[in-house]
Amino acid sequence: MKKFTLALALALCIGSLSACGGSSTPASSAAASNGSAPEKTAEPIVITFTHATSEETSQQAGALAFKEYVEANSDGKMIVNVYPNSQMGGDREQIEGTQEGSITAMTSGSAPQVNFVGSAVIFDLPFAFSSNEDAFKVFQDENFNQVLAKEYEKAGLKLLGASFLDFRATTANFPINTPADLSGMTIRTMENKYHMAMWQEMGANPTPLAFNELYTALQQGTVDGQENPLELIYAQKFYEQQKYVIKTRHLPQTLIWIMNKDFYDGLSDDLKQVVDGAAKAAMEAADEYTFSNVERIEKELTDQGITIIDLTPEQIHAFSDKTKKTWDMVKADVNPDVYDAFMAALKK
Repeated sequence: MKKFTLALALALCIGSLSACGGSSTPASSAAASNGSAPEKTAEPIVITFTHATSEETSQQAGALAFKEYVEANSDGKMIVNVYPNSQMGGDREQIEGTQEGSITAMTSGSAPQVNFVGSAVIFDLPFAFSSNEDAFKVFQDENFNQVLAKEYEKAGLKLLGASFLDFRATTANFPINTPADLSGMTIRTMENKYHMAMWQEMGANPTPLAFNELYTALQQGTVDGQENPLELIYAQKFYEQQKYVIKTRHLPQTLIWIMNKDFYDGLSDDLKQVVDGAAKAAMEAADEYTFSNVERIEKELTDQGITIIDLTPEQIHAFSDKTKKTWDMVKADVNPDVYDAFMAALKK
């Protein structure tokens, strides 16, 4: 009887403790037993940003500015990994990757993008600009950019912007002052039929070649010369294989900044604003890098034994006068709305 009474008392005591919340189980364990889990922080969105040139270029300066802006203004929601130096392929491969989404964003000259967005050929109008000021006005024209962006959307790409980074120059191992000096010259061009047509009209023999193969081609004599902006001539050390830099100013050095359209469209409105702001910061940084380094690059090229030939407006006119068929080709192939918007901006 005593044993029964003691057992009953112990049972009542345990029940009382349970009813009064006397359990020593932590609240978190209790929550887990109820099926809830501690809140997890979302993983940041990773933007893969690529370009084909070295770290000592406006493209890299712009890419790093893009990265800095995104990471400083997205509240940890996005990070940017930058891959320069053709680490993810040449321009063509990078554009294809951006279309497919394996690359988030990239920048390149307009010429390789013509193979994906036909109306990007508008930047291949030879000798369209007579000054830096003319080029800046067109590149920054709001209506022109909006019309061109619609063409990029058709290719699954978001046009983040276009920037003018001085004019392209020509290099060779002999001086070039007139179109006659180009006769028989094998010159490397990008894979772009309009560039090839332009050089053919001026008397040269254009040969398309991947950018990352160019130095070796110059070294081996596969091509006699090439054309690029001064900063790339210097950064890629083409001057080691060439004796002359000729300021032909035949085309603007255009950088087109693009992103996978589905990626951009899938962002929240606040993150789209971050990307837009980052693109603007990238273009400003690229512009600053280019024009703050022109004099330094020219001096360093001269110090390397390079002769720089600065053609007069009259000499340039002799070249531009040869390129009327290329103008007709571009006008025939570009979307009329893009052409009209470009010409309207140029007339302003």
